[in-house]
Amino acid sequence: MTDKPLTKHQLEYNKEAIKREMQPLLDDAELMLKSVVADLTASAENKLAKKIKADVVIANLEKAQQELEIAQRKAKTFFSKGATNETLKNTTNYKFENKKRDRYYSSYRDNDGITPEDCREQLRQWAEALAHKEAEKTKAGQHLKKLKLYKQSATDTLYSVGINKNLQETMSKILKPIGIVWNKTEALQLENKGYN
Repeated sequence: MTDKPLTKHQLEYNKEAIKREMQPLLDDAELMLKSVVADLTASAENKLAKKIKADVVIANLEKAQQELEIAQRKAKTFFSKGATNETLKNTTNYKFENKKRDRYYSSYRDNDGITPEDCREQLRQWAEALAHKEAEKTKAGQHLKKLKLYKQSATDTLYSVGINKNLQETMSKILKPIGIVWNKTEALQLENKGYN
């Protein structure tokens, strides 16, 4: 073969071949990293809450919310039962009528106010962000980073090396350390030797 640049078709074909070879390895590595992140997030959430005193803020918010709900139930009972004559019963606001009770309480919970669950969700998001940074330092994180570098190196090689007698050899050298045989003819020859 002579040295010449890859055609657009050849470049796309080889890029797709790299993706096809690398994607299962990357998917496995990303799945392992997600497991690490999940474990780190679970342990980081409580530590973070205590460290930044968010647990106290959430506890205070829960207490205030419970007190508000108790006060609302008392007010509802007072005003719905307080109407003893017909004139008062006919002018009672819908919020105090028994048939509207579920709607009233659900609308209270769906308002724009901050709930303890909102705070816990924010803590989970922060803990997950911190866990991602920590996970990158783990063995699984380093493995994923290494695989991405191999993929990038193989892709860059396609752009820098034209079609020549060394392309197969160069790609094989790049991908062999991660167990990928680039030259499938060679792989089949190795496999056939095992059957003979």
